[in-house]
Amino acid sequence: MFISPQDIINKIGMNVLLQFVSGKSFDSTTRPTKDDLEQALLVSPGTELQQQIHDWYESNQKSVTALITGYVSRFSLTQSEIDASVLPAIATDLMRYELCTNPNDEQINKRREVAMKQLDKIEKGVIRLTPDKSVARTGMRTTKPRSQFNWEAY
Repeated sequence: MFISPQDIINKIGMNVLLQFVSGKSFDSTTRPTKDDLEQALLVSPGTELQQQIHDWYESNQKSVTALITGYVSRFSLTQSEIDASVLPAIATDLMRYELCTNPNDEQINKRREVAMKQLDKIEKGVIRLTPDKSVARTGMRTTKPRSQFNWEAY
């Protein structure tokens, strides 16, 4: 909804994701490869390792989606409004935090804190997700001036 697996791969990077996957202790004797990661996230899992990677990614994506939806649920947003807003960038930062193997990393924590502050600002109305609806303007109405001046005699 907020960000696709392909967007995560493009924004975080395949090497970083591969480090995150390698840091997880999946029940497998084989080490995950780039192909395993692509197969698990972009196509459909074919092996047990790929299925574990897919499940791991999906559970983290669900938690990020639920978190963001909790903040922006009062807005009725279309997918094009979501894509044009700051929500995909916030989702990327939150996914980076959720997927990482070291949540105490200062850079990742900083990104998460900034993303959470942005969500608070969205909820408070400081950051607007949709453009202001313009008020329909009509022409100015004028009335005949009520004057005691005698225009005909002038």
